[in-house]
Amino acid sequence: MLKFVPSNVRLILQDKILDTFVFQHILPMKNIFTGLAFFLFFVFTHSCLQAQYDTIKYVNGTRQAVKIIEVTKKVIKFKNPKDTMGPTFVVNIKNIEQFILKGGCVDLKTEGYLNCVKDPAFGIIKSEDFTKNIFSIDAFQLTNSHLQVSYEHIFKSRTFGIMGFYNQGFLSGKDSLTYNRLECKINGSAYYKNNYGGLDFKFYPYVHKKNTFWVALGIESGRATNMNIDYHSKTAAYQYGAMYYTDLRNPFAYYENKLYLGYHVNAGFLYRINKHFICQGSVSVGVSQFGKDPDPNPLVKSPNYAYYLKANLGVLLGYAF
Repeated sequence: MLKFVPSNVRLILQDKILDTFVFQHILPMKNIFTGLAFFLFFVFTHSCLQAQYDTIKYVNGTRQAVKIIEVTKKVIKFKNPKDTMGPTFVVNIKNIEQFILKGGCVDLKTEGYLNCVKDPAFGIIKSEDFTKNIFSIDAFQLTNSHLQVSYEHIFKSRTFGIMGFYNQGFLSGKDSLTYNRLECKINGSAYYKNNYGGLDFKFYPYVHKKNTFWVALGIESGRATNMNIDYHSKTAAYQYGAMYYTDLRNPFAYYENKLYLGYHVNAGFLYRINKHFICQGSVSVGVSQFGKDPDPNPLVKSPNYAYYLKANLGVLLGYAF
């Protein structure tokens, strides 16, 4: 169609068409390639800069460029790579998911690191090594003239367990010297436990490793000897009953064997020495409930129950199967 157009006009139109094609098609392609080249150059430069430093990745996903000074089984020591004369930072290795040195990868297989990445299942007891039944004797109770044996079963989920226990005391609850012992002073020298048994319902909030924390709610029942102090003296008998008065100068002690209920909260740890031998430590606090006899003075109204504080430490040595 341009052959019918005068030559000078045709040249002008051809130049316009060529300019339009270049600006609309050629130049945008050139800009794309230029941008891509700049992007690749930036990535390469950034990678080169990062390669100049060591890298730490925390368990929460945060990455940090550092200059690692020392890696031990427990901590990583490092400095700010831009301030190598500044302070040295120390981070527990449990908080590190991955670390890479600029010169390559360093593994701590004893801490679960393989190819500089920590195995999230490291330390968790495998199914074939997990023993869920435990028979124990409380070594601390033995030193306190008591024998306590227990049996624990950990359920398949490994989150809950139940433990039954029995305790036998070897001292006399009718000996006043017994009440000078620490186990009695804790409850105000009010009673001595002769024998008792109970159940603990245990909760394991964390996965089972070599050392595992637990908490428990428990109940117990048994026979205890109460030491009571009476200040009342009967003076005379009358038609309508006895006349009582209080004499603080002449108190006297008398002993009664009673059944009681106990409620407690425990917290402790389960340490597996190996597949079959374990050690447990525990702290227990609670209250003991006793039925209370009516006051000898009929004019005094007394509550039906008496409550006393109870506290205990435990060190259990056991066999797991």
